[in-house]
Amino acid sequence: MACEICGRKADSRYCELHEQAYANLVKNYDAWKKAMSTSWLGYLKEIQKNPLAGVWVREVAENLLASSSSSSSSGNESVLSN
Repeated sequence: MACEICGRKADSRYCELHEQAYANLVKNYDAWKKAMSTSWLGYLKEIQKNPLAGVWVREVAENLLASSSSSSSSGNESVLSN
């Protein structure tokens, strides 16, 4: 299996590096949600444009947003699962 983002070897959707970035996104979402009253997609958009966020995290956010766009057209809104 290959990482959806970079094509490296992966055991699931992402390689080890992007998987860690995804885990960090999920872990930190609750704090952002409380502080900014934002949705998951709003959070991902903020991360994607944040120059202080790491490259790996921004790439995962971009991938999840792209997945959300294609999923919402098929009726599936859940991007908070891997």
